Amino acid sequence: MKLDNFIFTLVNLGLYFRHFGLMMRTSRHTGYFPNIANPQTYVERMLWRKTIDHNPQFITFSDKLATKAYLREHCPELAVPPTLWTGRKTDDIPDELLRGDVFVKANHGCQFNHHVRPGPCDRAALRERTRKWLRRVYGHQYGEWGYHKVKPVLFVEAAIGDAQRDLIEFNVRAGNGRAILGSVMGKCKMAGQWAFYLDPAGNPVVGMHDPEGCPVPPLPPGFNALEPYLQAVGFAEKLSVGVDYARFDFMWNGRQLFGGEITVYPAAGMTDPSNASSTTATLNGWDLLQSHFLTVKQTGWKGVYAEALRRRLKNVQVVCTKLKAA
Repeated sequence: MKLDNFIFTLVNLGLYFRHFGLMMRTSRHTGYFPNIANPQTYVERMLWRKTIDHNPQFITFSDKLATKAYLREHCPELAVPPTLWTGRKTDDIPDELLRGDVFVKANHGCQFNHHVRPGPCDRAALRERTRKWLRRVYGHQYGEWGYHKVKPVLFVEAAIGDAQRDLIEFNVRAGNGRAILGSVMGKCKMAGQWAFYLDPAGNPVVGMHDPEGCPVPPLPPGFNALEPYLQAVGFAEKLSVGVDYARFDFMWNGRQLFGGEITVYPAAGMTDPSNASSTTATLNGWDLLQSHFLTVKQTGWKGVYAEALRRRLKNVQVVCTKLKAA
């Protein structure tokens, strides 16, 4: 135990030295100095993922176009929003595409999207916006390593619904073939947005922004998307095989379920889930022993550290099992 603690201290010192800016930004945000080498909290686990667990799959999941290919390969029966064009220059987008109900996006980060509604398109404004997207190397500020390796590309995607009227978003947190926690959101990022946590069976749990101990809120009147939600859970479990933890996003337009993004750094990994119940569910379901770093042979100091962390995680599992049995 003392030897493992010594190893964790040395690893933490090295990580703080190498990633000083990220550590300071995180500590200011959370109010404490994170223990990355032996992560306990959700934010600490995300920091561990950013600085140590460089799973090559995270590059795929950080690339919106590569994620679409991953969805088609692993779940060919799951629809994905059609990609109508890809390229590097906005001026190369055919005029007929910019007259329709489409989204212009960049593949290498978040918030790189612009909804082009039917009617005239201001190409000059779109050109300036996309130029800024392509110049930006996403993920540096908060250490989201997977984004750094993605080659920026623009693409045009067909709209599959209207967030104001009928588009519902499902987010399923899952790992190694098991759903952990879900959520459903309507009017996403618009006035009147609503959101609820659901267990894998579709039962409401404590609301996203409700204080602990409050009554479980009912779903919105007329909510009738349980069947597609359960489909999303099934797809997330299938897609998560071999992935220790990720958030799998889906969209439902009232007629068809679509696969969306696979998010490995939700909210940049800087914020704990909204309440204790969801935090506990997430931490209990996220098994670091199944992470890429701990399932691939490590050498040198990484090998020594990996063995120490495995011992600690296995000891915690034994204690938890005994407590449950008591």
